[in-house]
Amino acid sequence: MKKVLPFIVCCLSCIPAFANDGALYATGNQLIPVNETDISVKKEVLTLNRVGDIMQVNVYYEFFNPSAEKELLVGFEADDGCFGNDPRPAFPEHPSIRNFKVVINGEPQTFDIAHIGYTYDNGHKVTDEYVIDGQIKGMPKEECEELLDGLECIEPIFDYVYYFTAKFQPGLNIIRHTYDFDLSDAFNGMVNYFPYVLTAANRWANHQIDDFTLLVDMGDRISFYIQPTFWKDGDEWEILGKGRYAPVAAGIPDRVQFHMQHGGIRFHKENFHPDGELNISAAVWTWPGHFDFESFSKQYMPLPPEDDDYDRFTPEQRRIARNLPFAYRGYIFNSKELQDYFESTTWYIPNPDYKADVATLNENEQEWVEYWK
Repeated sequence: MKKVLPFIVCCLSCIPAFANDGALYATGNQLIPVNETDISVKKEVLTLNRVGDIMQVNVYYEFFNPSAEKELLVGFEADDGCFGNDPRPAFPEHPSIRNFKVVINGEPQTFDIAHIGYTYDNGHKVTDEYVIDGQIKGMPKEECEELLDGLECIEPIFDYVYYFTAKFQPGLNIIRHTYDFDLSDAFNGMVNYFPYVLTAANRWANHQIDDFTLLVDMGDRISFYIQPTFWKDGDEWEILGKGRYAPVAAGIPDRVQFHMQHGGIRFHKENFHPDGELNISAAVWTWPGHFDFESFSKQYMPLPPEDDDYDRFTPEQRRIARNLPFAYRGYIFNSKELQDYFESTTWYIPNPDYKADVATLNENEQEWVEYWK
């Protein structure tokens, strides 16, 4: 007789907190079993690829089922999030998750979406029970529409559960899970903030991931932070491309920095029993420190800068500012003063092959260079 067991494919939860000009949208994590105890996770490859304001999440799993074939009720939880003045529809799909796909042993899964209510108890969120008699039961459509009626923007109202029934065959099972995820905007002084729960893996039968790989590509010419939680030493990361690891983040002692001209980073560990979560973020540009020039120049630096910006800086600072786009590409300067300055930063990576050419900069960077001239 087939056994029906519910378990959670991936759980996203939102901390309802706002920065001055942004919000945390959601938190992601990996496959979580609810009742299943004999299936173990043999391998996971988590690939994160930032494209603009989107994180493309691609997860490859190998699970081992030691017993007979099972039909499993599979769910993907997503908190309502903190969407601010976001005009996107909040029903039926989650407004910050798109292109949700799951393929199990080569078979694409169709899914339904349930909407789950919640309350707060002493400041702690308590989600309504939605697994009842082995089935997922959410709020009726009419109740959801009534809550949404009259809202001019998306507010925290209900949670989402994407769910489907899947078969786990005896032995090895391959699951591929992909979706696009909106990166939180300027949350607590950070942009491109992406939190991901790793410790959920400890709930599988083997209480670990036997073979775990994490690949992160945040884009070219970017500085970003990762908290040293599930890892301790920068040597545990492999640079895939041209970049550098900086052990101390200026003003942010609980994070470390990766500075990339191009390419990504890789973390790999066998018998991985995570004792911390993954938190990735980039910092809003603060003069004259680390920055993601292309992203922040579009979103957070007025281009051209305000008229009074020019006079706030000395001639030497203006010279440095003018050359930032070239320095971040690794240009080696003839001027000893400029070279000494950029070598004193944590992010400068000399690139003898790079030849400075204003015409190769993007439009915002060309405006930037022209302004500081």
